Amino acid sequence: MSLLFRILVFTRRYRWVLAWALFLVFVGTALNMLIPHLVGLLVDKIAGFEKLSDLGNMPPATLGEYQDDAWRFLLVVCGVMMGSAALAIVMLYPQQMALVFVGNRVVYDIRRRLFRHLQRLSMRYFETNPHGRIMSRVLYDVEAVQGLVSSQLISIITNIITLIVASSLLFVYSPRLAVLAVGVLPLYVINFLMVRQRIHHSAAEAREQYSQIYTSLSESISGIKVVKSFTRENSEVRGFAREVRESIAMNMRLGHWQVLLTIGSELITRLANMGILLYGGYLVLYTGEISMGQLIAFRNYQAQLYTPVLMLVTINNQLQNVLTAVERIFETLDTSPDIAEKKEPVHLERIEGRVEMEKVDFSYEPGDLVLDDISFIAEPGTVNALVGPSGSGKTTLVHLIPRFYDPVDGSVKIDGHDLQDVSINSLRRQIGMVMQEDFLFSGTLRENIKYGRPQASDEEVVRAAMAANAHDFIMEFPDGYESMVGERGTRLSGGQRQRISIARALLRDPRILILDEATSALDSESESLIQEALEHLMQNRTTFTIAHRLSTVMNADVILVLDHGRVVERGKHAELATAGGVYQMLCEVQFNQAVEKMREHEAELARQKAAEAAAAGEATAEKDGHESKSDAPAGDDAKKDGDRPKKE
Repeated sequence: MSLLFRILVFTRRYRWVLAWALFLVFVGTALNMLIPHLVGLLVDKIAGFEKLSDLGNMPPATLGEYQDDAWRFLLVVCGVMMGSAALAIVMLYPQQMALVFVGNRVVYDIRRRLFRHLQRLSMRYFETNPHGRIMSRVLYDVEAVQGLVSSQLISIITNIITLIVASSLLFVYSPRLAVLAVGVLPLYVINFLMVRQRIHHSAAEAREQYSQIYTSLSESISGIKVVKSFTRENSEVRGFAREVRESIAMNMRLGHWQVLLTIGSELITRLANMGILLYGGYLVLYTGEISMGQLIAFRNYQAQLYTPVLMLVTINNQLQNVLTAVERIFETLDTSPDIAEKKEPVHLERIEGRVEMEKVDFSYEPGDLVLDDISFIAEPGTVNALVGPSGSGKTTLVHLIPRFYDPVDGSVKIDGHDLQDVSINSLRRQIGMVMQEDFLFSGTLRENIKYGRPQASDEEVVRAAMAANAHDFIMEFPDGYESMVGERGTRLSGGQRQRISIARALLRDPRILILDEATSALDSESESLIQEALEHLMQNRTTFTIAHRLSTVMNADVILVLDHGRVVERGKHAELATAGGVYQMLCEVQFNQAVEKMREHEAELARQKAAEAAAAGEATAEKDGHESKSDAPAGDDAKKDGDRPKKE
């Protein structure tokens, strides 16, 4: 119930709209409660007339008056019933629209708050939770709340009120019958408690399986190029079908317990109805405690007693699904960010860009250090290259600078300020990042370049694009900077996407620049142009660049060599290349790879030349053959002419 109350908190802003809807519901309920009483009186009126007629000892005039009176009463009852029905129909539209309004607004508020909270969560949350599961909570789970607010909540309140009023009226008509009717209610509770946990557990399983389907679908569509390149379409279909079959099986288990609950409730209701008819008939026939009209009215009120119970059972089946969704929503909302600000953080203005790490340790999992005792100082305006084997911790190290993660031990400082004392937004506004696989949003090229600085002018956008060597290919598109990039930039090549990402970072004009394999997706010509632009733009900025190709870091002011999470060497290229350490080994490996590639290239060129020469020889021979054939007929004709006898 605590989850239900937490959801109700979101309705406080709309309490007056809800109050209006509830008022309309109460009026409709009151009108419905009036009808059984009028019907009971009408039955007694008609039954009284029949009784008098059967006696035969009343004057015809008196019987006629009684008949007319009963007829008028019938007309009044019918008029009241028609009026109440018309009033209920008139009230239904504003009532339902009010509930729909509140339901939609609550869904908007929850979804907005949930999305805002997700933006505050740290990177670790998104690395440990599949994106499909997160999307399912924001979309599917929140949608379930709308039905709770717009229909189920009001139905619960209405049915509870009807239950209380109907119980009270039953005691007015016949206390003994009322005890029997109300005494059955605990059986509904017992029936509900017997299956409640199973329904809740099955509903949770079914909803979690739906999230898994969402995740599988999202991954398959996102990786459709990989799927097609490895011809795994049939395998993906089989996997998706398996997930759907498991979902069906879980929903069948859920339906099994829900049907059992409904059957139990229906059985209790029918047995209770039979008991009331038997005992009520006995009271009418043998004791005269109640009249036939009162019994009929009692039966109608009894129906209004049990119908809400059956409705509550049905609503409970739906409510278990909703509460499972609500539980998952609040599980996300209750997740605290790993990266938290202090109550009064330091707001960084324009910084110089001095970055210092002192005895920094970091691990993703307890006891498994990814960075071990990292210490260095990057002076403002310097280019700091991070090199090392794959998995040595280079990317993790630069992720500590914008405080995507906090170190397990040690400190990271910018301009002398410990990052844990600094406002996160003011810190990240000073940093520009271009990652190895950067992300473009579905929108125009201009919007993607301006993403980090929306207020930038069009001239600044063009300058950033030109500096990133992106302007020329942008202008080749029919719509130029207004061209759509497609979802995740799928309409652009890998090199084009990378250059847009570089332009986006440069437009922000950061004091600290982080380049994680920023030129890896570019061809040799584009890379040389980008390197030239970056060398110019990195002036007066503290730059951290990660590259596996050592040719891109040779001019760095400082090279930090990482191996197994530790800085094992530092210095400039000239001194490290002959120091006999990891850096020299990497240089030699890349040199040997370059020599091998050069040899392969030369061998390929030689094969191409040989093939071209062979093709040219074949073409020459074929040409000579054609020429020989063209000369042969003339000789034969001459021979034939020579053999002919001369005419005398």
